[in-house]
Amino acid sequence: MKSALLVLGFLAALSAPAFAGPCDTELPALKAAFAAATLQPDVKTQVQDMVAQAEKLCAAGNEEEAADVISDASSMLAQ
Repeated sequence: MKSALLVLGFLAALSAPAFAGPCDTELPALKAAFAAATLQPDVKTQVQDMVAQAEKLCAAGNEEEAADVISDASSMLAQ
């Protein structure tokens, strides 16, 4: 029984990266891109606010809404 639980726990740990959402992958990438970007002050403030909003949404478990905010912020960085 112990070995079955151990195997299940191991499989769950291996599958965790497959379930990584935008909060785990896209938000850190956005933060890194934001840190490296040279932006106009008004755009910088807006993107900074969007990053903060995405962090709050992620903390609240609203990954779909966070993904939308992350996407919008990423588009602003790409301009």
